Amino acid sequence: MDEPDWNEQERGEPEWVYDPPAEEDGYDLADTGAGPKGQPSGIAAIRQRHPQAYDQWTRQADSALVKGYLAGRSIDELAASFERQPSAIQRRLERLAFAEMSRHRTEPGAPEPG
Repeated sequence: MDEPDWNEQERGEPEWVYDPPAEEDGYDLADTGAGPKGQPSGIAAIRQRHPQAYDQWTRQADSALVKGYLAGRSIDELAASFERQPSAIQRRLERLAFAEMSRHRTEPGAPEPG
């Protein structure tokens, strides 16, 4: 089977070409988001509903989160009070739990104590 000579093959227009958003399509190119004019996109849109979304967690917030969870508050209640997405509350609780568990291990890979 003969190998094609890539240097001599005709090169036509690719099947797909990236076409960036344009102002005539309703996009504000100076805006940091890529949504239609007047509508926030990405993080800005999420922060309209959850003002603290994507902010760093502090030790005080971690402590209040754990206390609230252990007091029986639901993920949705915690999300509302922390102004974050429910998925962020769930992930943070999981990370804090694993961090606490790992502090009690005497060596990496050791089984959980108790």
